[in-house]
Amino acid sequence: MKRIGIISEGPSDQIIIENILVGYFNDGDLSTRIQFLQPLHDATDKRKHGGWLNVFEYCQSDYLVEALEQNDYLIIQIDTDCCEEKHYDVSRRKEDGDSVTPEELISKVIGKFDTLFASAHKEKYGLFKDRLFFAICVEEMECWLLPLYHDDKIKSSTSNCIHKLNPKLNEKFGIGIDKNNKPVTSYDKFSRQFTKKKTIDQVYGHNISLKIFLDSLSKLDLS
Repeated sequence: MKRIGIISEGPSDQIIIENILVGYFNDGDLSTRIQFLQPLHDATDKRKHGGWLNVFEYCQSDYLVEALEQNDYLIIQIDTDCCEEKHYDVSRRKEDGDSVTPEELISKVIGKFDTLFASAHKEKYGLFKDRLFFAICVEEMECWLLPLYHDDKIKSSTSNCIHKLNPKLNEKFGIGIDKNNKPVTSYDKFSRQFTKKKTIDQVYGHNISLKIFLDSLSKLDLS
């Protein structure tokens, strides 16, 4: 049975992706074949910390090669909210000064990874390139949750997503999202609807970066 590894900014992002995969492939047992690689949940591990910089560092390290030996596919998740910061270095502007579209921004971020892999892993990159899948979230992963809780234009928002989610979450669960405290159990609860295939079909197309990720999964063969 084929295995999937997830490299992400944080454990909350990992659990959302896991729930999406379970729903997309309509396979409740798929969780047993998903491995959380970066960050790990073990507090004694040096790789426990999340964040976009840690994603880039992991992808340039030998840990990535080890992960590819242990898994058939890797999903790499990163947000774009910090994309213009040093070491991320992806501009939201075109050369003529116009803003890029979400699709163009995602393409630029994937291009950043292409350059990084080609430099860090050289000839090996061509051997594993087709086993990499990208979950590029414009602007943050929480935006992917909006279509679960909003049925108006807010469901397609890519800004202030936590602020737009929290009233709905507080109403339904009695808790919201604290940017400084993101327990996996809460995010599992918030994203549990994704584990249903009919929900995946319903939310498809309402968030552009989620749609691009879902479209890419058609190339992921778990047979």
